[in-house]
Amino acid sequence: MRATAALTVLGRYGSHPAPGGACRGYLLDAGGGLGQVLIGCGSGVAGRLAYHLPAPADLAAVLLPDLRPDHAADLWSIGSMAATAAAAGTRRGLLLTYAYQDPPEHWLRLQRPGVLDVRRFSSADTVNTAGWRCTFTPAAHLWPGACLRAEAADGASLGLVGPGAVTDELVNLLGGVALLVVEAGGANTGFDEGLDGGMSPDAAAGLAKACGAGRLLLSHLDPGEPAAAVLAEAVALLPTAALALEGRTYAL
Repeated sequence: MRATAALTVLGRYGSHPAPGGACRGYLLDAGGGLGQVLIGCGSGVAGRLAYHLPAPADLAAVLLPDLRPDHAADLWSIGSMAATAAAAGTRRGLLLTYAYQDPPEHWLRLQRPGVLDVRRFSSADTVNTAGWRCTFTPAAHLWPGACLRAEAADGASLGLVGPGAVTDELVNLLGGVALLVVEAGGANTGFDEGLDGGMSPDAAAGLAKACGAGRLLLSHLDPGEPAAAVLAEAVALLPTAALALEGRTYAL
């Protein structure tokens, strides 16, 4: 029987991790031995991979919806892990890395010949990897980036929304997803909500209701802000909202 598709939260913090925590990092597994996709690799994520990957070869690809330092800082370390595994004979080939078309100066930082196979994608592209079909819409944020929908052949679905504001295109992209993860640190309000940082928790709850998501997880937390306060703001609008828990695996 095919294993259940699942998402594992490796890191849930924003610009810097809380003590013992990590920034953006999610492992997406379609089941069936197709390998896992790492979405984001912020500070602290590389050290957590070994707890959740039976072998280095099980990491099929890295997907970077944006190249903000707090969302991609550990790519070098993950590349080093892949290179070490290749030298030991436990991994073959380059580590497939999909990166959003960010400004050239950020793109150049990804180049690591002989280790990473880096492929650029735009919000108009579809990325198919490890049993997932990923589609995108641009994030309404000052830093270039994309929000994504990932779907498996068995109907499992995930929506991942990075910092930014709610748009009609975003609601349409996410329609009916089983699990919606919104990077909702901060409590911005007003017409430009989400443009300077994470979407506010109540806006995240409103987005989940608008797109008909099955479940909502709040991530991208600010270590200096009580997590309970972030959750309370979302629960006031959507009682089933929850905080993303590091190390927890969620069935899709």
